[in-house]
Amino acid sequence: MVELRREVLLEVQRTGEPVASVCQRFGISRATYYRYRTRYLLEGLEGLEDRSQRPNHMPARMDPQVEIEICQMRKAHPRWGARRIQGELERKGIEAPAPSSIHQALRRNHLVADQPPRRPKAFTRFQRKISNDLWQIDATQVKLANRKKVWIVDMLDDHSRYLLSAHAAKAPTGDAAWDCFEEAVTRYGLPRQVLSDNGLCFTGRLHGVEVEFERGLKDLGIEMINSGPYHPQTLGKLERFHKTLKLWLADEGPAEDLVHLQELLDGFRHHYNTERPHQGIDNLTPVERYRHVSPTVDGPISAGLDDKGEPTYPPRAIVRKVSSIGNLGYKGSQINIGVRFAHARVRVVDVGDLTHIYWGEELVRVLKVDPSQPRHPLRKKRIKLGSVS
Repeated sequence: MVELRREVLLEVQRTGEPVASVCQRFGISRATYYRYRTRYLLEGLEGLEDRSQRPNHMPARMDPQVEIEICQMRKAHPRWGARRIQGELERKGIEAPAPSSIHQALRRNHLVADQPPRRPKAFTRFQRKISNDLWQIDATQVKLANRKKVWIVDMLDDHSRYLLSAHAAKAPTGDAAWDCFEEAVTRYGLPRQVLSDNGLCFTGRLHGVEVEFERGLKDLGIEMINSGPYHPQTLGKLERFHKTLKLWLADEGPAEDLVHLQELLDGFRHHYNTERPHQGIDNLTPVERYRHVSPTVDGPISAGLDDKGEPTYPPRAIVRKVSSIGNLGYKGSQINIGVRFAHARVRVVDVGDLTHIYWGEELVRVLKVDPSQPRHPLRKKRIKLGSVS
């Protein structure tokens, strides 16, 4: 091959033919001729030898130690995909390859099976801008160890995917739905809206009646939204969440009874909120995404502020005036919420045994009012997320 290339170069010098004619006769392009001519002038015969086609830079080449770490993660957690592994590597301070490179590493090591191509999504998922603006509630059926069918009623924050509550129940009743909601409110205050499907435990709108769950939300000034009939995509986040939940229960269960199931759900709630990064929220865990604040966008629970800058409340709301020292009277007791709310009008909401106090959309205090105690001073220590005072 070297001699042939040299012959082409010498042919032009020997015959004086135009370069184009010689190239046509030897079946090469003019660009090839000039490339070899330059290499011959600079390097002699060595410049006419074949060169390696290997690129100078191989961006997809993976550090062997990183590949070992990827394989160890996959073996320890067989359900983790490439994006989850990427997030875990970053959390450990390791410079993570792209998900596609991680997937190739798993394939090289026979740790993943090829999946059929997915159909393109035909819709765009919605997502609220802040936490507590919209909560989604739904119910799903599972089986105990004795094959008996029971239900789980659960509630997610739309913005953060934070699992607010997961409640084990014999059946998807209105009481089970309210218990799930009440548990979430006790921990995190009130949302602006609640989204559900058309199950009779949540709404009676398709039957021309109003059920207890709807009435309870209305009394609290919370707007209820329902999905269209036979349109589960509206609650797509919970539908996908239920797949994750059932896979986890399959690994950790099955539960022996409802008490055991509730214990498993409590464990899953901690795992899901604090340990499992979510692709839909930039590979953060739900607790990292969640913010313990009341909603402030897209129209508050009430009409907002009046012309004096004071918050307004629904017509049926219980409203109290705060004294100059931060006290308000309720159930025969004086409840202190701090002097920064002096002379303000606040809303009082009872949920179960707990009393929630709001200034506009801000949750000020949650406590259990004891009528035998004339005063309920404000605790001086800082209140942690999800606790009550």
